[in-house]
Amino acid sequence: MNSPPAPGGIRFDKTINLGHVLTIASFLLLTLAQWNMMDKRVLVLEEARSTQRERDTNQDTITREKAQEVKDALADLKRSVEKLTDRMVPPK
Repeated sequence: MNSPPAPGGIRFDKTINLGHVLTIASFLLLTLAQWNMMDKRVLVLEEARSTQRERDTNQDTITREKAQEVKDALADLKRSVEKLTDRMVPPK
């Protein structure tokens, strides 16, 4: 025999009704949708990272080229100053 539930206590009904089924189905659908959106977001982040890596590589190459140009210009300037200095200093 079933005893009546205690007043104010929690009672569990062992039946499954349409509300329970709809709740579980909606929870599963929302979980799958969230997983799909998260997967897309990760993919977008990976693509952005790849694009940034390419951009960084290009900028590094350009920076190296410009630094070499500056070194070459400084070397030319140094040679020019040495030539001028040699002309101005009287031979001994």
